[in-house]
Amino acid sequence: MKQIRDPRYIPENYPPIDNPILYAFRVVRKLFVVGFFGLGTVIVVALCFPFIRLFAHGRENFRKAGHHFISLTLDFYVHVMKWIGISLYQIDDLQRMRNLKGCVIVANHPSLLDVIYTFTFNRNADCIVKADLNKSWVSGVVKNLYISNNVDFDVMQEECVRCLKEGSNLIIFPEGTRSPYHGEPNPYKKGAARIALAAGANVQPMHIGGGIKYGLGKYEPMTWAPHDGPYRYEFTVLQQIDIHKYDGLAPQIAAKRLTDDMRDIIENKRK
Repeated sequence: MKQIRDPRYIPENYPPIDNPILYAFRVVRKLFVVGFFGLGTVIVVALCFPFIRLFAHGRENFRKAGHHFISLTLDFYVHVMKWIGISLYQIDDLQRMRNLKGCVIVANHPSLLDVIYTFTFNRNADCIVKADLNKSWVSGVVKNLYISNNVDFDVMQEECVRCLKEGSNLIIFPEGTRSPYHGEPNPYKKGAARIALAAGANVQPMHIGGGIKYGLGKYEPMTWAPHDGPYRYEFTVLQQIDIHKYDGLAPQIAAKRLTDDMRDIIENKRK
């Protein structure tokens, strides 16, 4: 049965393909960077991780060293995409992202590249990953460094709180799936708020904008590419939310208000 697309995920007024040959060249370049990412993942797991383990003894030391190494590696990958002409970006306050410590970073989620850019901006970031990634081509990285959601929420929350209290940052996309192109956003889930409240960690919202991420959005195949140039990203680091604002509230009320505040800050920027 053919999957029915949510109309919110269908681009509006998208320009036609003026030059099919140039468009085909963009698709080839995009598939090249996808393959380059896959090859890099294999090299990191097979060669780099064993080398890091020689100097970073113990699980936590390895994770911290691994997070820093992955951020640097993805920084290089982002520059490769720029050199090839696949993706360009701007961020208004990179230094603030670099200096974050023990914060929950939340953002809208328009494309597959969002997590790559967010890891690039922060050298000490963890994240919650879907269980099915443990069986994917990035499983070697995921299993060694990041928190899987294939356990009970309380167990996962305990791991997240420990991570935050040790000074690492935690990246969460509260919609739980990629954001639509237009219309109302997906409902924001309360998991990010519950984790931040349990850890007493401030929340750093970020808005991901720019051009349409055609070929990187939900439902879209990797053989699609932008019609009129490279992917363009604009990252805006928004007002940080002080977790003490919710002191004295019942847990359920605090989680709802914090979730509403996250959504309002991010969506007000989008609108």
